[in-house]
This record gives sequence, structure tokens and C-alpha cells, in this order.
Amino acid sequence: MQTPKPHSPPETVEPARLAGRLVVVGFGMTAYKLIERMQALNALKRYDVTIIGEENGPAYDRVHLTEWLEHRDAQRLALGLPGWAEAAGIRIVAGNAATSIDRERRTVRLAGGERIGYDHLVLATGSAPFVPPIEGANAENVFVYRTIDDLRRIGRRAEQARKAIVIGGGPLGLEIAAALRRLGPEIVVLEAAPYLMCGHLDIAGAAVLNDKIRKMGIRAIAPVLARRIEPEGDRLRLFVQQLDAPLIADMIVMATGIQPRDELAQDAGLAVASVFGGVVVDDTLRTTDPSIYAIGECARHRDALYGLVAPGYRMAETLAEILAGREKRFSGYTPAMRLRLMDADVWAMGDQDQPGKRIRWNECGAYRQITVWRNRVVAASSVDAWAERGFVQDIIRKRKRIRRRQLNRFRRRGALSRRSAHAPPNEWPSSAIVCNCMEITRGALDKAIAQGCASVEALAEHTGASTVCGSCKPLLAELTGSAPAPAEDQKRAGLLVTAVIAVALTLMIAFGPPIPLADSVLDQGIWDTLRRDSGWRWGTGFILLGCALISAGFSLRKRWKRVRWGNIAWWRVGHGAVGVLALIALVAHTGLHTGSGWNRMLTISFLAASAFGGAAAAGMGSQRTRLGFWLHVLSIWPLPILIFFHILAAWYF
Repeated sequence: MQTPKPHSPPETVEPARLAGRLVVVGFGMTAYKLIERMQALNALKRYDVTIIGEENGPAYDRVHLTEWLEHRDAQRLALGLPGWAEAAGIRIVAGNAATSIDRERRTVRLAGGERIGYDHLVLATGSAPFVPPIEGANAENVFVYRTIDDLRRIGRRAEQARKAIVIGGGPLGLEIAAALRRLGPEIVVLEAAPYLMCGHLDIAGAAVLNDKIRKMGIRAIAPVLARRIEPEGDRLRLFVQQLDAPLIADMIVMATGIQPRDELAQDAGLAVASVFGGVVVDDTLRTTDPSIYAIGECARHRDALYGLVAPGYRMAETLAEILAGREKRFSGYTPAMRLRLMDADVWAMGDQDQPGKRIRWNECGAYRQITVWRNRVVAASSVDAWAERGFVQDIIRKRKRIRRRQLNRFRRRGALSRRSAHAPPNEWPSSAIVCNCMEITRGALDKAIAQGCASVEALAEHTGASTVCGSCKPLLAELTGSAPAPAEDQKRAGLLVTAVIAVALTLMIAFGPPIPLADSVLDQGIWDTLRRDSGWRWGTGFILLGCALISAGFSLRKRWKRVRWGNIAWWRVGHGAVGVLALIALVAHTGLHTGSGWNRMLTISFLAASAFGGAAAAGMGSQRTRLGFWLHVLSIWPLPILIFFHILAAWYF
């Protein structure tokens, strides 16, 4: 990891007189971001800074926490190089939790007895795992999942386990379930809500997700309510209200959500929300004590609690500006949740329970849904890749109006924008968000590239993009020109190759001279023998007919909703390849002789269908593609009748 560096061009604040003692309670990602931003603003010089951390060791990346189970190296998650705090003049007190705040004397008392004075206090205490009231939840081999120490205990048991149960089918539960599955144990996920990811997906999207995790080897059961855990030797028996027999497992992981760590503030008499908790803050992130601030998962702003790192980062950046002496306000955040599993990519934004019209698109195992209220998209979700996420996030946050033709396009193609759903990021609108976590737009990245950021690393350092979950790195690589050709380009290349071959063969058959036949038996070659052989004619004819039927079958993939297997782009390539094979069979069957009467009409109709189909495929994404497609369809309609009369005539005569 890197030493704290500015995520934008230096915006220095001239250090004034010493503003006092700044104490930060909590040393997680949000606290680290606060210090990083203050350093970028040259504001650390104004304060005598002390950070109090409950855990031993430096701040670390919780977003990629489950990856520790694979590499078992805590340093790979650490934020900042060794010694960065000392270099910045910051005192870090690790492994010594804050136990109380004396607001009158402005001191924080630690578990070891030390008292640390403050002029400005920041609570960045984060959250703790929520453990439901299950009898026996404190039994051995029952774990919670929040810290590296939790992962160490889980990892040791998982190495010996044959079966693990994860209680909780939300983002945390599915993330730890996928991580454990990679270690080998059989996994069962229990969810109390009606379906998985209930707060982020609708029931149709959850069904698609359930199919994907089942293919990973993860079994999900919902809705069920765990009641009691009983040890049975080295194993555990879990009694579930809706099941007749208990579930047996070697380990159980509780991943049923989080709750804000607000006990320190509550004991100090600060305002804390009575329902679901959280330290109440205003737009300047101040608590009811003007000298105490709260940021991150422990803070409740405008009656909203945020359980994601991105809004915590926004709070930290806002507070850094305020502590640097600037006028700044935190106006709220519309978070976007993203969960990347082995074979599933889940994304959701907005409140899925909001009123409105829900429009869904489901194809090839990919699911997309938007909620429209008063001509605006107020929520969206998807399972599997969706290249338009940044665009959709932009229109939700800016409350842009949506047009009817965009909604119709979404119903047909699963895309709202006029461009292809697979348009590269350099074709996105400048306001489209590329980095969801940090809300970095394509326009901001273009500006950074123009200023000399020519690599993913340079863009990350300059703008902060990709520094949270890292999922946007491929997009940054495409913007900087350092990305390998994506799989979608390979599919388009395959379709383009088949299209060019089809058009070339069509032109050769239509305008090329027929293959001549010998005038006498003595001059006959192999071609003459085959052309006059009825078996060859019948064989090539039925191959041609079979290719036509298979190609028609491929085209049903787009129109018959029950057919879901495979990626539709590869089905199109297959459709084109079979069409090319049919043209080769036509040459073998006719010898480039178009015939006369009904046979000529049949040949012309077949060649027209091939030519228009190839032209439509070759013009992928252009305005003329749709015209070519409909001409292709129209030229196909006469073929069944003409083929019938051709076979009937050949059989009769």
C-alpha cells in the first residue's frame, strides 16, 4: 500500500497558528482517509494529532478483508507504508481502546488508564457485528466476521471443516460464504428474509443470484429462522424453526449485519438515535457537543446510517476541509452497493422499496431492474455485468428525467443509453461515474489524463479512483489505453469475421461464373462426377437444409425467452458461422449455377438473406444495422415455401 498521498492536485492551506489537539478515536479506513486528506491540504501542521486504535497494528483495508483467507498476509491489507505516521508527526496508540470521554475536562480515558486531552475529538469508531438472539450463539466454533483476528480464527477452523453454515444472506454473509467455499467446505447460507439480498434486490433478481451461487456450490435456504445452537462433540447442531431436523456443521459464521459503535458517545451524553443507534451529527459532522465530530459507520446524518466505506470517505474528506479552516458541508450520500463473488457481480443503488414502476430485463443469466417514479429512475439493481452502471448511478444521483424511448430500449436490450451496453468508457458521457466508490466521473479522469496521468496507478494517485474496491481498474486501463482487448471485443471480432466471409461468398455465388461441366464423358473430372451423382446432390442439399434449420434455431436464442443457456453474443457468432457453412454447401450443391424458374428464385432469396445478414453483422452498432437486419428477415420469409417446392420437384422428377 502507499503512503498517504493527495488524490487531487495540491490544495494547500497555509498553516496558521496551532489549532490545538486533535484526537481521533478509531483507526479504520475512515480515520485513515481523514488523515490522508488533511495531509493533502497541508492541514496536519495545524494540529497535534493522536489516533487511538482498539486493534493492534495499523489501519487496514476492510473492503478486501476476506481475501486474507487466501493470502494470509496482513501487510497486503495495511494502509500506508511502515513509519508513515511518525513521518507525518502523528502519534498512534494501538491496542488500547478508549473507554470514556470527559467532556468537561476534554479528555479521553483509555483501557490502560491513560488520559489524553483534546481540543477537537473525532469519533470514527465504526460498527460491530450484530448477533441475533440465538441460544448458544457463544458456543465454540461459532464466529462473527469483522476484523483480521476474526478471520484468523475462522481460517484455522475452516482448514479442518467439512461443512460450514453462514447465518445471513446479505452482502456480508454471501461474501464470507464465497470465501469459505474457496477453502473447500460445503456451505449452507440461511436467510431470515424472504430471499437473499432482500434489502438490495427484488425477488426476481434474487432468484438469478441464487442460481449463480448454487453453481458455486453454495446452498441457500430462505426464509428460515435459526433458534438454537447445541455442541455435539466437535460439531454443532443448529435448530431452525422451519426445518424438521437440525442442521449439522463443523462451524457457524454469524453475518447478520452491523450496528454502530456509539456506546462511547452515549455514555458521554451525546445525542444517539433511539432506533438502530448512531451518533447524531449535523451537516458539519458535529455532534451535540461542538468540539466533538463523528464520521463513518458510527455517525447518523439526517436520520441515515451508512454501512459502506464510500460515504465514510465522503464524510472524512468533508471533515478534513472543515478542520483545514474551509467552509464545507456534508449533504448526504446515495450509496451504491457492489458485491463481487466468484461467478456473480451484484450491484444495487437506491431504496428498492421505493414506490414506482419496476422494469426488468433478464437474459443469459444477467438481470437488470430499474424503479421509475415520476419519469425518474430512483433505484436500480443488477446481477452480473452491466457496463452502464456509472451512467445509471449518475442519473439516479442527479435525478435526471428519463424518456419513454429509453425505457423501451431498456425493456428490449437492458440498456438505457443510445450507445451499445458494451460501449467502452471513453464513449461514456463525461458525467458518467467510472469509480462508484469514490464517485469519480469519466470527465474528471479525462482531465487527469490530459494532465499527464498515463497509467492506472497515476490515475489512482491523482483522483482516488480504484483505491477502494478496485473493481474499476479495467475501466481505468481502457481509458489510459493499457487494457487488453476485452472478451466482448473478441465476440465482435468473431462476428465480424463470419460476416465478411458470408458477404464475400454471397458475391462470389451471385456474380461469379458457374463451374463448367465437361462436354464429353472422356473429359470428366471429379467435379463432373459429383455434380452428376444423385447421392452427392441429395447429401449436399440436406446439409444445406440442415444448416438453414440450425441457423434459424440459433436466431431463436434472442426471441424465445425460455432459452437462457450461453452468451447471446456467441450465439450470434454461431449463427453467422453456420450461415457461412450453408453458403459453402450451396456452392457444392449448385456449382454456382443459379438455375431457372423456382430454383433461381430460391437461390436469389437465399443469397439476399445471406448478404443482408452479413451486412447487418458487419455494421455492428451503426444506424444502418437495423435496416440490414429487417431486410435479412424479410428475405428469409419466402425460403420455407421455395425450399418445399424445390424438394418436392426434386423428389417427383
